[in-house]
Amino acid sequence: MGFLERAIRKGISDGIGKAVGNAIAQAVEPKATEFVNRTAEHLDSAADSSIQKSSSFSGMEGAFSNLERAAQDFAAKQAENLKICLSCGNVVSAEQKFCPECGEVLPEKTVAQSAVCTSCGKQNNIGMKFCADCGTKLPAAVMEEEGNARKRAAVLVEWQEKLSQYPVWEFEGENLYIDEYDGYFTFGAEFKGNSAAARNAVEKYRTLLLRNGFRKAGQYPSDSHLYKMINGICYHVDLEHCFECGSDSINLAFMTGEPTGGFDYIKPEPKKPANLKGLFKF
Repeated sequence: MGFLERAIRKGISDGIGKAVGNAIAQAVEPKATEFVNRTAEHLDSAADSSIQKSSSFSGMEGAFSNLERAAQDFAAKQAENLKICLSCGNVVSAEQKFCPECGEVLPEKTVAQSAVCTSCGKQNNIGMKFCADCGTKLPAAVMEEEGNARKRAAVLVEWQEKLSQYPVWEFEGENLYIDEYDGYFTFGAEFKGNSAAARNAVEKYRTLLLRNGFRKAGQYPSDSHLYKMINGICYHVDLEHCFECGSDSINLAFMTGEPTGGFDYIKPEPKKPANLKGLFKF
């Protein structure tokens, strides 16, 4: 594959990604790859012919200028036959009614239909949230908000089951989740590139923890590790490592166990120097 053909393939693939987003792009991958290959080979062949005839790329300008638009139109056409599960984000064919991954009821609208404005009827590019002609919020955006609300509600129910000793997360963030590992739980939320909002949310939760009786403890007290003793069990929230998945994604750890030195660690009094007076007689 030559340099030109690689560039053409990348241009077409980028166009498809811009038109429908990564999830849809992956779903239409087989047909998209066929389209990319066919178009790239055609343009590469045409370019070779142009070079042989005139040692220039004149005549190819129109083809390249329409390349991305053609890719977007192709992807949008494929999206007429696809749906996205609002619960897990799985992309499925339009005729299905239930998600094969999570079993949830699928939306009635296809991906393409969800980009049609309900006010003026314009078919917008897939991925847009508001109509380009009249500014009306598109069905895709409405469905996304409804899906996020359902997922948030489900996570908060799970919180009451698994993290009832900790104050409930009541702040910003999307795609909330709770995972269980060996003896502890993690809670995560995404802020989609807004690192400042993620840091602000963590600080708000730290304040909420303090208001609910969590505090620094142990031999090495830290604002990033807060503890609370409830019925003889020490509950611990780790805020220190909450950005290890990225500055715009938080991941809080909830576990039990006392800090080094114990929950009620008391720093020992420094030893007084020995009094040697009277030990020697002159």
